[in-house]
Amino acid sequence: MFKSIRSLELRITLLATTCAAMVLCAVALMTYLGINQILISQQDRALVDRIERLETLLQDSRNIEQIIARPKLYQNMLGNQDNLFLLIHGDQILININPLGIPLPKFTLQPQIQFRDLSVHAYPTRIAWKTIQINRQPYLLIAGKQWSERKDIISPFQKHLFIYVVTGILAIFILCAITSRLGLNSLRTLREQTHAISIHKLEQRLNLIHPPGEIEQLASDINAMLDRIEIGYSQLNRFSEDIAHEFRTPLNNLIGQTEILLMSERSPVQYQEVMISNLEDYQRLKRMIDSMLFLARADTQKVCLNKQKIQLQLFIENIFSIFEYQAEEQHCNFVLELETTELVADPELLQQALYNLISNALIHGGNHRTIYVHSHRKTINNMSMIALSVITSGLEISPEHLSHIFERFYQCNSSRHNTHQTGGLGLSIVASIMTLHEGTYHAVNRAEGISFEVIFPEAYIEKL
Repeated sequence: MFKSIRSLELRITLLATTCAAMVLCAVALMTYLGINQILISQQDRALVDRIERLETLLQDSRNIEQIIARPKLYQNMLGNQDNLFLLIHGDQILININPLGIPLPKFTLQPQIQFRDLSVHAYPTRIAWKTIQINRQPYLLIAGKQWSERKDIISPFQKHLFIYVVTGILAIFILCAITSRLGLNSLRTLREQTHAISIHKLEQRLNLIHPPGEIEQLASDINAMLDRIEIGYSQLNRFSEDIAHEFRTPLNNLIGQTEILLMSERSPVQYQEVMISNLEDYQRLKRMIDSMLFLARADTQKVCLNKQKIQLQLFIENIFSIFEYQAEEQHCNFVLELETTELVADPELLQQALYNLISNALIHGGNHRTIYVHSHRKTINNMSMIALSVITSGLEISPEHLSHIFERFYQCNSSRHNTHQTGGLGLSIVASIMTLHEGTYHAVNRAEGISFEVIFPEAYIEKL
């Protein structure tokens, strides 16, 4: 039933009312049964008193002879027609006062008083019987009384109790509805404030006055989510500007050179020079597009890992050879220090990660730098890990940038005049590669320089 009700306020009201109604009905039922049992006990005590009086009266043989001879005398003493009295000796009924003709069952001889309800007759009656000894002879003494008095009391009480329960449930429903509405005021305020937040008001936050603990936690979680959305939206805006500039620069070069080329006749050598220049711009565009596509595939877990055991010495030296001429131009040199010589990872992705880190060190480190690449084991949360560090000597990054440097599209230097700029995607690609390998990454300033560290779980070797 509650699944089809979409209003939280109505759900709470109905649930609280249902629980309270069940308790109220249980209390009413126990009250009814308790009073009914009290009336039965009172009636049983009256029957016990009657049997005891009759037993005392019948112990005198003269009394029993008079009662047997004149039963109407005792019937007049009993009074109302709803009373019943029988005295049986063997198969002979000595006294039979049963004005309503109540059919009686067979009785067993019992020295203690027994009780029984006779409800099949038109006049329901409760009876008590006992075996008594008169002149050392067993006599069965039976006394009874109709339920009429008990019904006269219990029936009106039952009707009134039903009215009280229905009225109580209605009152509980109204009170629960009022309480639910007042209790959910904070939730309505939360909804109104949330509804007021738009893409143009991402800086707005939820501010509730003395909300319940659950609503306060929900508002805190929503505010934290808005913080992340605002940061992501700001990064996306910055990326849109950066990537637009990165695309515009090579496109402007291509358009400008092509326009100049078409203005007059050129020699084959000049055409070839322009084509070579254009090819560089095409390659730059292709690298940016490939980076964006890789990040999109990594986010959707569409990159399949081909993990292999890699010999780090030869692997990293091959990457150094790629940057050999650039390093010579910048008067930089590479130093390789390996404590761990093997690593299990996807070779292509590992090469891309190290390529980005070393390229980043050469681009932002400038001239006359030493770039160290270290490998070593370390333990994190009781897990054995293998760390690769790329350290650029004499270079530091401001602390306010370190916690954001791996974020997508983030750039420490917002200037657009750097010809090597890649829109801030290089380190974010490293972060995605490490996420695919279930590893970690971070940047830290050390005494020898800025260190970019990527950490792989050593357990990959055991799984291979």
